[in-house]
Amino acid sequence: MERLQTLIMNGEAYIKGDFVEVNIGVRDGKIALLAAPGEELPPADRVIDATGMKVLPGLIDTHVHMREPGFTHKEDFTTATMAAAAGGVTLAVDMPNVKPSTNSLERIVEHKKLAATRCVVDFNHWPGPPQNLAEIKDIIAEDVLGIKVFMMNDTKRSYPHMPELGILNDGHLYDIFRACEKYGAICAVHPHNQELCEWIEQRYFWPEGKTSPQDYCNCLRYGDSIIYDTAFATLLILARSSGVRFHLLHLNTYLGAKMVKVAHEDGVKVTAEINASHCFITMDDVLKRGPYVLGTCTPPKDQQALWDTINTLPFTALIGTDHAPHHIDEKEIGWKDMWKAHGGAPYVQDYLSLFLNAANQGRVTLSRIVEITSEIPAKVFGFYPRKGVIRTGSDADFAIVDMNRERTITKDQGYSKCGYNPFEGWKIKGIPVYTLVRGTVVMEEGKITATPGYGKFIPVSR
Repeated sequence: MERLQTLIMNGEAYIKGDFVEVNIGVRDGKIALLAAPGEELPPADRVIDATGMKVLPGLIDTHVHMREPGFTHKEDFTTATMAAAAGGVTLAVDMPNVKPSTNSLERIVEHKKLAATRCVVDFNHWPGPPQNLAEIKDIIAEDVLGIKVFMMNDTKRSYPHMPELGILNDGHLYDIFRACEKYGAICAVHPHNQELCEWIEQRYFWPEGKTSPQDYCNCLRYGDSIIYDTAFATLLILARSSGVRFHLLHLNTYLGAKMVKVAHEDGVKVTAEINASHCFITMDDVLKRGPYVLGTCTPPKDQQALWDTINTLPFTALIGTDHAPHHIDEKEIGWKDMWKAHGGAPYVQDYLSLFLNAANQGRVTLSRIVEITSEIPAKVFGFYPRKGVIRTGSDADFAIVDMNRERTITKDQGYSKCGYNPFEGWKIKGIPVYTLVRGTVVMEEGKITATPGYGKFIPVSR
């Protein structure tokens, strides 16, 4: 029998919706065989004993801010993808709010070339909308995921929601949707009602000196989250009219979840991202850690609604981390004025562990975790069946996890450059032990074993 690159033995792998005991053989970066216990096996260059562990398809995180080029004091391709590898992520997709912004064909080509020299895991990219919308046709030919729109600009700061990327006019947004529909591009949108947010800030918070982390949360959740819900409604209506394939980022309200469900049932081509941080961070965490847990993540009014969405909307909901690190100095000012602090935190390394812990608590099944972190993202964005599934011929991407192992999350374990962790001190049960990308171990027992440049750009199929 032909020799294998890697053999994973004695684990329970997620295959066709269930966990079954199987031995997995890898050759040339692909899954070459799935053998039942007792079957004769070829020799292998490396054997991994996964006894007592679960073998998941590698995670796909379609919302990672790698900060390169332009903001590498916060994060870079290598540190972001090392954090991804440590967390079981085998394909990470970064965002356009870098400098220069990736909102032209020339910049996107340069961005892909740079990332290919520095990433540890496989990658893709969300570019921003070009000034000439007809250029979307050529941009999509670069096999990127689609077009990413920020429906906002920051107030009191100029990053991470940069002026040159903010689309604040509904007519302009509608034109982008129509162009994306014309050229077959998915359009992902960060939802925000800029006019309403500025009204609330300037009328109810700033004049009274309300600028603390708690005030920031209360502002964005003012009137039972009307800043978000009005944006969700506008986006879904424009998506319905334009016919675009629409990916709603940061779904985080009870009413938003209902609107997405109704729109999907009515034929709108919508998928929705739920951020892991919204599922776990609470106002108690804001009181304790202030700016270090905040950004787009502000604790939702009804966190259970997000868990209900995760557990009941199999065709529309998926998880993206919004991994968004910043330098400590850019966060510390938030204790006095959260509007001046750069919004975001590092999430990609720990979110799988948080969900595994939730599975151990009975809040979600392990099968559902696989669906929302791997299988559904692969199918939605055109990576399936190359990614997101354990079957012969697919890429040998795996997160091998121990559901019984426990650890305490600390910043010292993190690979992100930023040097803090929003989940500092949290005790969890269930951790990734190995991460394999195309059959090669890139993380083992928390240590990164791959070198920068191993990760490849993975094109989407449309």
